[in-house]
Amino acid sequence: MTARGEKCLKNRGDYVFDTLKKEILKLELKPGQAISENEICARFDVSRTPVREALRRLQEQGFVRTVPYSGTYVTLLNLDDIRQMIYMRIAVELMVMKDFMQVATPLLLEEVRHQIRCQELLIQQAKFEPEEFYAMDDQMHMVWFSATGRLKLWTVIQAQQLHYTRFRMLDFVTETDFTRIIREHAGLLDMLEKRDTHDLEKALKKHLSISMTRMKHAIEVEYRNYFEPDSIDFEENRLL
Repeated sequence: MTARGEKCLKNRGDYVFDTLKKEILKLELKPGQAISENEICARFDVSRTPVREALRRLQEQGFVRTVPYSGTYVTLLNLDDIRQMIYMRIAVELMVMKDFMQVATPLLLEEVRHQIRCQELLIQQAKFEPEEFYAMDDQMHMVWFSATGRLKLWTVIQAQQLHYTRFRMLDFVTETDFTRIIREHAGLLDMLEKRDTHDLEKALKKHLSISMTRMKHAIEVEYRNYFEPDSIDFEENRLL
């Protein structure tokens, strides 16, 4: 094969990989769902070589698993990993927000307020995608990480895609009261403006961990097949 042919093949493999990964993170490809090589080949109009390369990379990153003599499946969510990630995020983000209180200028606070207004406008639309709110939510939280020079920590949080990002997307997909989230955001902003560290820990913990409580029934019943069976234990594995 010529160098040009190899590059073309690599580009096709990259495109298949990027597309499938995005679909897994957005839950368009659901946890536990089987992935057919033949269907992917037909869908992307490519040979098996770039498809197998894409699946190999997805398996290396933990997004799919291959079962001998059975097939390839999207990896299940691990509830204990998610719970530990939320625990870590609360600890890290609390310190970052306290640092932000020391450097927050009126302009930075207005940036947070602007993000909240954008969220309010979004949910007023007749139809909006949960991933749009997800992105806006990230943009708001990123303000204090950026302002305090802690973007590397934010990158570490965002890198926890395998379980945490998909769980957050599931949370937004099943959320029925986005105004509650916006009220919590407004409450956090009020604390930042008043430099109120006293109630910040309690408010942030509630904001970041409420999905675990809110979705308890859904996880145990409706979405049970999305999770590794051994990880679904709301008593023994409890961290929050």
